[in-house]
Amino acid sequence: MVDKNPEMIGKYRIMGLVAKGGMGAVYKAVHPTLKRLVILKKLTIRNNPTIRERFKREAQILLDMQSPYIVHLFDYFVEGSSHYIVEEFVDGLSLAQLIEKQVSLGTELSLLVFLDACYALKFAHSKGIVHRDIKPGNILISRRAEVKLADFGIASSDDIEEIAVTKSDRIVSKVAGDVTQSGVTLGTPAYMSPEQITDSRSVDNRADIYSMGVMLYEMLTGTKPFPSKLSEENLERIRKGRYINPRKIDRSIPPVIVKMIRKMLRAEPSKRYKSIDAVIKIIKEYLSDFDTHAIRISLAQVVCAKKDYQIPKFERKKHIGSKVASFLFVAAALAASAWYGWREGFFHATFLSPWYKPVTVNLITPVAGIQNNIYGLDVPVKAYFFDEGEDSLPEVKDSRRDFKNSDGLVSRSREGKRVSVLSGAKKNIKYLTIKPVYLKNGSYRVKVLVGSYLMWQSFTVDEKAVNINLNSLQNIKRQVSLQTRSYDVLSGDVLTQKSDFSVFYKGRYVPLESVPPQDMQSGNILKILVSCEGYKKKEFSMIVDWYQDAVLVNAGLERE
Repeated sequence: MVDKNPEMIGKYRIMGLVAKGGMGAVYKAVHPTLKRLVILKKLTIRNNPTIRERFKREAQILLDMQSPYIVHLFDYFVEGSSHYIVEEFVDGLSLAQLIEKQVSLGTELSLLVFLDACYALKFAHSKGIVHRDIKPGNILISRRAEVKLADFGIASSDDIEEIAVTKSDRIVSKVAGDVTQSGVTLGTPAYMSPEQITDSRSVDNRADIYSMGVMLYEMLTGTKPFPSKLSEENLERIRKGRYINPRKIDRSIPPVIVKMIRKMLRAEPSKRYKSIDAVIKIIKEYLSDFDTHAIRISLAQVVCAKKDYQIPKFERKKHIGSKVASFLFVAAALAASAWYGWREGFFHATFLSPWYKPVTVNLITPVAGIQNNIYGLDVPVKAYFFDEGEDSLPEVKDSRRDFKNSDGLVSRSREGKRVSVLSGAKKNIKYLTIKPVYLKNGSYRVKVLVGSYLMWQSFTVDEKAVNINLNSLQNIKRQVSLQTRSYDVLSGDVLTQKSDFSVFYKGRYVPLESVPPQDMQSGNILKILVSCEGYKKKEFSMIVDWYQDAVLVNAGLERE
């Protein structure tokens, strides 16, 4: 025969039975004054004052928990041999039920639920309350997506005397191994911190932060970081903090959240966050990029859905700052493009071509490094343009040019097209040219600097392109002076007066003084042999480039 539910308990009309166990029952009832559904918890214990006192203490704690993120207490009373707590009815699901249905909730949805739970914990901690049983089953979510923290039955408070715990308590777990015999564990093992497993009486708010980290890990991945069974092996894993990185399970989890979870799950309390405020700050900063109202609507839809619900992908908000930044970026890019186009002569060659004409300077020089630019050493070659129409001969703005290699000298036709004047490379000759300078009609002067050489050229710009060819350096040679010195590499003694210096001349080495000065010219390879009695001979071979006119040889000689 099935027992019928009572029609009334105290002043509350019973609507149905929610759950029933050996120590009592949970009913759904109607508040007589507020005319709203409530949860009525019944506890019937005659021989266990510990559990009765804990039940009463939950009511005392909830009495001070006036927060929108914590279930509200309406009443506490005793009728016959039973004690009753009357709490707010949350029409929806527990987070545990939601995870069971969805497996994982995705980053944004998880963090929204988690943030509300953090607010609840922040309020409790501000009252000196440590919950000690944070888990998905104690997080209730209404059909309107309201998140509430429930079940303060084993919470600890500085203002309430600690109750002795016995083995008859339904939430007591003894752990084998090196856990102290006096230590008693209250809570749900899979979510407890190492210190709570050892002795729940000594924990502080950091134990709740640890449990929150476990819960968030499960919300994001659909699995717990540590096994639920407290074997010695699993306990060791918890103590060492060995768990699978959540990003290995779901790569979409942001690194900043993984880093936060890692700190929340530190085995040593001192290495965790000292306050839940730090966690709230990180979550708020992340969610600030999203429309939390849209996320909460989706949360309500997930709760109301009978089957698993396809959680949408939430797009990041485009903040005003980012819009301004995007606008500034585009503006800067356009400005840079315009500036580059102006500098490169694009506007002058197109839109401004009726007023500006291209001027090109071509230059022929001997090759640096004698053959194929052996050392890669080029003298600086630059062109500067000046306006002869002004008395002060000012330099034309943005007209300085560096010469670059060219296959041959080029000019520009009247239409501005590049036309080859001399193509093909000759031995020991380098062809150089500049990027065109666009000038208005008038008289100008160009100054070309090539190493120690300075060249001036006057020219006029009228209705056509101007091409200036400079070839006066093509066959230039410089007389080279040679200075010699020798010394002992070990002692540093000067050996110059004792040494003979020979130059490779017409196929053989001859004394330096026998070579005519006019035959010592740049643009050649100079070979010098240094010898001294009692020392090893030393030979030098060097390129004397066309623009060089002095060679200094300082020979360090070794004894034979």
